[in-house]
Amino acid sequence: MARFEPRLVVVTGAGSGIGRATAEHFARSGSTVICADIDPSAASETVLRITERGGQADAHTLDVADPAAWDQFAESVRTTHGVADVVVNNAGIGMGGPFLEHTAEDWRRVVDVNLLGVVHGCRVFGAQLAQRHRDQPDQRGYLVNIASAAAFTPSRLLPAYAATKAAVLMLSESIRAEMADHGVGVTAICPGFIATNIYAASTLVGGSGAVGGIAQDFFSRFAPGPDLVARHIAFAIRYGVPVMPVTLGAWVSYGTYHFATPLSRLAAKLGNDSGLNRLADLGNRLLGTPTRPSTTSPRHESRTS
Repeated sequence: MARFEPRLVVVTGAGSGIGRATAEHFARSGSTVICADIDPSAASETVLRITERGGQADAHTLDVADPAAWDQFAESVRTTHGVADVVVNNAGIGMGGPFLEHTAEDWRRVVDVNLLGVVHGCRVFGAQLAQRHRDQPDQRGYLVNIASAAAFTPSRLLPAYAATKAAVLMLSESIRAEMADHGVGVTAICPGFIATNIYAASTLVGGSGAVGGIAQDFFSRFAPGPDLVARHIAFAIRYGVPVMPVTLGAWVSYGTYHFATPLSRLAAKLGNDSGLNRLADLGNRLLGTPTRPSTTSPRHESRTS
């Protein structure tokens, strides 16, 4: 079988982090990239970074929680550029804190963005790819859904986030066989800790406001960058990998959950805010940085990609 070389790639949440790194990776490989983000200035910045290096890209504003916006976006892409060969459903938000502190609105928001945002992307672009395959049976496509190692890592700190990412993983597994009938591959990418802005930009409930900053400080220093995820996405597409953990920790969590589930449950019981504080203190000592005093800030929310 000939190597799959996508000409047109759609990336959501392309304004920063994994989305930006993925957009830039495919642009360097010669693909035209549609950079979608809820923040139009961030999407435009990614496009500028690509075009300054000689790549081809186009910016779009998209709220992945809005199904009507998805329909309009997909039709706009098809009208202007044609049917996308690869769609990377990356946009998402972080949310942490005790389960009993999560409100109904918290759950609605995280499900709308992290799960239904992926559902809508697969739905509208999957339909286009299926129709193209019926018209041109030699044409292939690919849907890439960014889940997380949290999908198979129970955590008392991340009940809503982990639940939605587990759902993204199972969605990807469930639609894979059907989409294969239409010449479309499906992969769930499950990154572990990656140095992006998601930790600081997460919604933190129940008086856990300091935790996001602590995690951001630690993982920005010690975690691998989002380029690692972008390379794994390209590898998964090339070889048709169904589920792709990224980072050693993600692989350990994947194996533990499948072959030593009681250990995963034990880890969920042990995880708490003080554990993150100790982790941050360790990082500060390793770098010779003064330990930052712990503070508690009010509940806050910010979208991230």
